[in-house]
Formats: sequence, structure tokens, C-alpha cells
Amino acid sequence: METRDIIDIQQLIAFCHHAVDHDDQSLFPLVFTQDAHFDGRLCGGPLCEGMEAIQAFFALGKPPHPPSHHVTNVVVYEEGDKVRVKMKWLCPDPGTGGVVTGDNLDWVVRTPDGWRIKERVASLRYPSGFSNEPQ
Repeated sequence: METRDIIDIQQLIAFCHHAVDHDDQSLFPLVFTQDAHFDGRLCGGPLCEGMEAIQAFFALGKPPHPPSHHVTNVVVYEEGDKVRVKMKWLCPDPGTGGVVTGDNLDWVVRTPDGWRIKERVASLRYPSGFSNEPQ
């Protein structure tokens, strides 16, 4: 992977959260492949297979989705023949005034139109499973 690929992939990941927060799902083709999978089951959400299913899930609006999505700690790496992205996310929780956090693990692919997310697995980090007790 070239440095330019890593920059483009990090831009894709940042833009994804802007697309999710956009008024409609018109930006999703700039983020996901047509056959993408979005697995939100570890966050209490669905498994969405294909662009239409992903768009329909996010078309539910706010709520049930958080008012904004934020991303941090983006790491791009190769795993076998796949390009993976691991990142942390956080969203405000309008119900409690607190913050919900989690992780995304993506598989990204280069398409004729640039890098796109082929698979995203979202998992909840906090508040579920959070503990102040030493491990």
C-alpha cells in the first residue's frame, strides 16, 4: 500500500461519518460498495446486506440514530489480501446527555471510483460492558 492509499482511506472513513449524518443517503455511494455489508448487531442494530439495506437503515433518521457520529484513532493495515481499517467512534446520547462509544472494523476495497467500504462491523464499547474495575 502506498502512502496516498492510506490518506485516501482515512479520508473515506472520515467522510463516511459525514455521509451518515447527511440529511439523506445520497452520499452513501461515495462510501460503500453496492454489495457492502454493515453489521450493527454488536450495537443492537441489524445486519444490512447491500447498499439499499444500509441506506434504508440510516433513512430511519434521528432518532433512532444519534444526532451525530464522530470518528477517531483510525488505523489502516493489510491483513492477508485485505485492507482493513480499525477505528473508534463516539456519538452523543440525547437520552442521557452522555456519550456512547465503540469500535468499527472495516474491510475496504479499491474500486474504479476510489476506495470504498465493503464491510463494516460496529461494536459497542461504552456504556455496555464498561467497568471501572481493574482487569
